[in-house]
Amino acid sequence: MEACPATASASDIRDGQGTRAPARPLPALVFERTPGEAARPLPSRWRRREPERTALHAVVRGHLAELLDDARRRSDSGTGYPAFVGHEFSRYLDCGVMAHGFSRLRCPDCGFERLVAFSCKGRLCPSCWARRAADTAADLVDRVLPEARYRQWVLTFPWQMRYLLATDRAFQSAVLRTFLRTVGAWMRLRARRLGLRGGQVGAVTFVQRFGGILNLNPHFHTLMPDGVFVEDTDAPGGPLSFVALPPPTDADIAALGLRLATRIGDLARQRFRQTQDEPPWQDPDELPLRITVAEAVRPPGPKPPRALPWEAAPPPDDQGSGKTPAKALCTRVQGFSLHAARTVAPDDRLGLERLCRYGLRAPFSLDRLSLDPDGRVRYRLHRPWPAPEGRTEIVLEPVAFLRRLAALLPAPYQNLVRYYGVFANRSRFRNRLPTAPARTAEPEAASATTTATDASPAATASPESAAAPPAPAAPPPDRPRRVHLGWAQLLRRVLDVDALQCPRCPAHRPMVVLAFLTDPAVVRRILEHLKLPATPMPVATARRVDWEAEFDTGDRPDEWYGCEADCGAGSTGDDAGIRAPARGPP
Repeated sequence: MEACPATASASDIRDGQGTRAPARPLPALVFERTPGEAARPLPSRWRRREPERTALHAVVRGHLAELLDDARRRSDSGTGYPAFVGHEFSRYLDCGVMAHGFSRLRCPDCGFERLVAFSCKGRLCPSCWARRAADTAADLVDRVLPEARYRQWVLTFPWQMRYLLATDRAFQSAVLRTFLRTVGAWMRLRARRLGLRGGQVGAVTFVQRFGGILNLNPHFHTLMPDGVFVEDTDAPGGPLSFVALPPPTDADIAALGLRLATRIGDLARQRFRQTQDEPPWQDPDELPLRITVAEAVRPPGPKPPRALPWEAAPPPDDQGSGKTPAKALCTRVQGFSLHAARTVAPDDRLGLERLCRYGLRAPFSLDRLSLDPDGRVRYRLHRPWPAPEGRTEIVLEPVAFLRRLAALLPAPYQNLVRYYGVFANRSRFRNRLPTAPARTAEPEAASATTTATDASPAATASPESAAAPPAPAAPPPDRPRRVHLGWAQLLRRVLDVDALQCPRCPAHRPMVVLAFLTDPAVVRRILEHLKLPATPMPVATARRVDWEAEFDTGDRPDEWYGCEADCGAGSTGDDAGIRAPARGPP
């Protein structure tokens, strides 16, 4: 039998002195069952995520009552945080727990069954946040965004503005409107200089409230086509076509950054004067949450004396230090930062969807969250902060960690995805945009459709019709309404995991839903029969701590206002001003 050409003998691998010689290259791939089969990721099996075993669930379960009780003590009326804060935390404790109900799936061939717990669909749960992000990104790519080259514009603000941006919706909307109008007017001006009259622009903005160190940092991630949509002069009222513009230069970004800093700075100063005349924090019911938001604006670390957010000394620079080399297509002006270097090619729809999911991501990652033996929360940073030689992790007391999560929660009915220009719902140009390319299209059907469409005018043309003026094109049909993808479809699309596939049958037929079970008696009976936890894990009650009896009530040391004595690369403490005794999760 002949040896396989892809293998080599021992003499080919090692020379006479026993040193390893370079191996011969493998032959090129010559066979695939279907196109792209070799590059397709290996199939994965679905498994339950078990949120009750995570560090976040343990912290919320053990210290939620303390958080809410502390907020009640901070308010004069005793109301504490707004109702949506406690509601979001309570919903997270019920998310993915079998004892609160589940759906029952069964394979029609072999009878294999699977139980899937219900989700909370809240804004605190990282899993439900990721599901919502994947669903929104899929809708943007499949239905809203036509084929074009897209550029991501990231605008961050000085830390003095972040408190008002996080608490004042009208001010945040005015700032976003100024940003989009400035960039849109600049793009239309460039189009007119190239002879393109009446060009239209559009944008989709993802409003992010968080920074990389669990701090409150409202900023904008905007996806904008790198060009304009123009109307065909021979067919007025017909579909728009996309015309790409030359990419911006560093000088263009610098000029835009200066213009944005001037306009938004004037808007912020006007709003600051209004808040001094009519302070928005006079409502005693909103005071606990506003104090928590003001604390979360600053990164975890030592605290200066009490002051208003825009009057205190600035915190460490979280947008990069001045010693770092300048980046391409990025500028910093008076605390504002504008970055426009990230682009996506027109044919890279998967890359566009990943970029949308990045803008829609959750404020924190469960994989980087852990608990110390003394009960404190350790969060590993994605990159060193604020500089490459900075901190790589932070350590917080449990209640201080929950306060930061409460500050990062968006208010009810606050939209984190904003549409502008031709992508807005009320735009008269939205139905005239090019249709987004289909995710899965058959080449035969597409070629047949293109051939028939191109051949139709030539087959029916006549000398009279050729000499006549072109008739107005019929208005295009309305775009299809949004359809939310199911749980299994999103898993298969994002993670390539088929949760409805039977793991036992060779044919891998999809399982069917037998029932949705919420009756506590039935749920308990089934879980006990399967030897699974039939009751949810207990939630700790609030503790009344006598601070004068437990601690020395003299002059508070520096530890009460942040980290331990040496705030090094990995040491932070309770950043809330009250340091509770550390204890482990229940």
